[in-house]
Amino acid sequence: MSNLRDQIREHYDAKAISAEKAEAILARGRAAAAGEEPLEAEKVAAFPASRARAWRRILSLAAALLVFAGLAVWWKTPESSRVPFATVAPRVIEFFGSRPELAHAPQDKAALREWLLAHGAPADFHIPASLMPLESFACSVVDVGGRKTYLSCYWREKTPDRGDHELIHLLVGRRSDFKDAPSSAQPQRRELDGWSFASWSEGDVVYTLATAAPPEKLTPFLAWAEAPRMLAAR
Repeated sequence: MSNLRDQIREHYDAKAISAEKAEAILARGRAAAAGEEPLEAEKVAAFPASRARAWRRILSLAAALLVFAGLAVWWKTPESSRVPFATVAPRVIEFFGSRPELAHAPQDKAALREWLLAHGAPADFHIPASLMPLESFACSVVDVGGRKTYLSCYWREKTPDRGDHELIHLLVGRRSDFKDAPSSAQPQRRELDGWSFASWSEGDVVYTLATAAPPEKLTPFLAWAEAPRMLAAR
């Protein structure tokens, strides 16, 4: 019996079970041998249940870790992958400085909007009413730091010898793609290298009007937004 006791203790020591537990198991074995306790039934029922509880705890912990890891990725990735909105203006200047090939824009503004939507523009964007009467010139998709923006160009003025400086450009994108993008419908103005820009947002759509001309050339196309501010200043 001494050898059996030692073997049981060695067996359960390897499984991190105390000597007291081994002694109790041995006692139950003796009782079962005397017909007092059903050893086999306890072996079948008790050990798998304990093991199942351990596995459930392990799986629950693993699931919790996966959830926390997913939340960490969701929390960090969008911010780290967003592009500074300040890069939009220089990118527009660079884009047109490269003399890009542009797609011909349909004169029907609904068809023009459909072209932009088909190429990935935000579903809820619209062409500002101030641009609707203008003659369409071209359209394209412009990459800004790895984020897509959607360009349409219009003739700002009707002149017989009009050139690039008579064009006004509308760029739309997703505000969630950019850091520090305008957060309201009040246009933010900017001038850079002879270009004038005005940007605003509606929902998750950010709009930029641009022209290679002084800022007053943009003013007529922003009257819808700047009229309330002018009235408030009176």
